[in-house]
Amino acid sequence: MILDNLTTYLGFRQDWWKTYDGYANQIGTAGYPKQYASRDVSSFNPKAALVYNPLEKTTLKTSVGKAFRPPAVYELYKTWTTTTGITYAGNPDLKPETTTSWDVGIEQGLWKGAKAGLTYFENYLEDLIYSKTVSSTYYDKINVGKAKGKGVELEVEQRLNKGLRLFANFTYNDAEVKENKVKPETVGKALTDLPERMFNIGGDFEKGPFSANLTGRYVSKRYFNDENKDTVNRVHGSYDPYFIAEAKVSYRVTEFATLSLSMDNIFDRYYFSYYQAPGRSWFSELTIKF
Repeated sequence: MILDNLTTYLGFRQDWWKTYDGYANQIGTAGYPKQYASRDVSSFNPKAALVYNPLEKTTLKTSVGKAFRPPAVYELYKTWTTTTGITYAGNPDLKPETTTSWDVGIEQGLWKGAKAGLTYFENYLEDLIYSKTVSSTYYDKINVGKAKGKGVELEVEQRLNKGLRLFANFTYNDAEVKENKVKPETVGKALTDLPERMFNIGGDFEKGPFSANLTGRYVSKRYFNDENKDTVNRVHGSYDPYFIAEAKVSYRVTEFATLSLSMDNIFDRYYFSYYQAPGRSWFSELTIKF
């Protein structure tokens, strides 16, 4: 789970690029090649885990493994320029990135319905696919030599009678570039698009056909600039720290149909994740399963 979460944060989200395609001018004019030689690569990625219960309410666990991520099509070939003149270039020569990770943790049952867990993890990355800042108007994709991430995850949960559950979890992630011959200035800098701290707190309730959930989520400052120079917040292009709350209420009308009402960003927080984030939003949904 830790490795999957880290991989998710380290990669640029493809839906982000799709969302804003309408605001960009795709570069495909003469001079840009449209055909590339096929490439393939294989990788052996073993994983192992061990779980031990020394006591009835105590669980010790550890795992170690490797992961492999080939570059996405848009990272290889998509070069585009925004209406403000900023170019994001693809790189057809990118190599796959690999990760070796391990973790060790404990889960402890407390009083009735309560438990807590603590996990320490480390991730060692090679050929990490990264966005290199060439200038204020040009960003290129490169493979960083080596990077390392380490951190802790803490979670607590309390289950009460009548279907009520309260929970909280916290993640601290210290990840930085360890080797980059292409751009040595980035060595020692925090990895881009990866928050140092995150936490969630909330609760959910279920009784018969009725269910409800309330969650508060905090994400600390992230960097887009590979030298971590984008320190100004609340401006276009910044990745601000933020805390938002979300709620959802659902009612199962029939065995096959559920009606729900949800609200995002309850407190109408103003922040940027490159673009300005949406304010308070309401949604209603009818789900039908066949």
